[in-house]
Amino acid sequence: MRVLKSKIFDCINSLLLSITMKTDAIRQNSFILSNIDWYILTAIIFTLIISTIAPTETIGIVSVSVPLLVVLKVFITKCEKIELDRANFFLLLYFLICLISNFTSSMIPQSLYGFMKTSMYLAFYFALCQFLKSSPKYIKYILIVIACLVFAESFIGIMQHFAGVENISTWQDTSYVNPEDVISRVYGTLKPYNPNLFAAWLIAALPSIGIFTVLNGYKGKLSGNRFICFVAAAFIFLTSILTIFFTGCRGAYIALFIMFIAFFTASFQIIFANGGYRHLKQIWLNTLIASLAAGIAFLVVNHGILKRIMSIFIMRADSSTSFRMNVYSSAIQMFRDNWLQGIGVGNKVFREIYGLYMLSGFDALSCYCVFLEIAVESGIFALLAFLSFLIILLYDGIKAFITNNNLSSKILIFISFVSVSAVMVHGFVDTVFFRPQVQFVFWTMAAILLTLTKKDIKDY
Repeated sequence: MRVLKSKIFDCINSLLLSITMKTDAIRQNSFILSNIDWYILTAIIFTLIISTIAPTETIGIVSVSVPLLVVLKVFITKCEKIELDRANFFLLLYFLICLISNFTSSMIPQSLYGFMKTSMYLAFYFALCQFLKSSPKYIKYILIVIACLVFAESFIGIMQHFAGVENISTWQDTSYVNPEDVISRVYGTLKPYNPNLFAAWLIAALPSIGIFTVLNGYKGKLSGNRFICFVAAAFIFLTSILTIFFTGCRGAYIALFIMFIAFFTASFQIIFANGGYRHLKQIWLNTLIASLAAGIAFLVVNHGILKRIMSIFIMRADSSTSFRMNVYSSAIQMFRDNWLQGIGVGNKVFREIYGLYMLSGFDALSCYCVFLEIAVESGIFALLAFLSFLIILLYDGIKAFITNNNLSSKILIFISFVSVSAVMVHGFVDTVFFRPQVQFVFWTMAAILLTLTKKDIKDY
């Protein structure tokens, strides 16, 4: 299989080289084409920015510019090569299985609509992989933009909380909560306005704040610009954490808890496994204790948020949780009846067929679980292919983090790794994968992680 794949891509790259031998000179002599990297970077950044304020259709139209520009670059740049990494092989396999499930669906037009959105997201991801492979220096610019967007959205969320915005959540059981403990759930500027969408986007984008700790490096003490970057990162981080709590999204709370565990585990590995940073051992321990104390104090003071967190554990007593459990039960039955090929791609198909299985009179947008949704839509083999992609990507990320001796590189790997992981954790209990805002940040971080795990890339 590996030999066959190698021969196929050798043929593709040989054909590509014969084309670029003629077009590369055109690129070098053209002021516009010679700066194509900056156009691609601008398109990526514009897609991320517009996703925070524009409706789904507009975001999709803007995002198409990224793969189109990358394809253009491939055909006019002599050094470009097409490669297929281990993780991306399984993602491509997942894509092909989704394609097949369209034509076995009983609702082909609706399924094709969902497949078009999936194709758009994956085209964006593969384009980023190709672009960052040859231009890893742009990773920091992308992360800085995401971090600035996190700060802007968090600031808006904080303002919404203190302004007491009208509760727009479509489902929040307050029957067991005192009126004074009901929190006003913030939703930022993302459309459609939804606290869960806002929380999912913040979870995906939050790790990008770590880029500020890389910009000036750590050389034993915090002073000058390094201190300013550290303070900026700490301020944005705390503001964002508060905003996530104010969304009232319980899935985001779970993901946030996992992120904290990942942070202290990664920092433990850096400080205790590397003799050069052992002088930070006491600072690490004090930070851990202070974080735990601050978290407990925050929850004790904010009864509404504490009640919201505790509602995770009351199961059927909460109508929102009970609704999700009904959806899970129905979705599992849907999977049993369509385990091989699935029902078709997209929530349009799901909403139509779910009506035949639902246990209550309430419609559902999706399975409220990313992995169950993939299995229901495209069958067991699509789920296995996606899980293989995810496992390989995260495994390679962990391996690269442990073996890399450069602190800045470790931080960048951690940023992308924890973002991908946190979205998947949140995706266990929420419908985060049907929102382009979350999708584009997720696939951006996945492309960055894949790029950083390559052994031949040394300069970020």
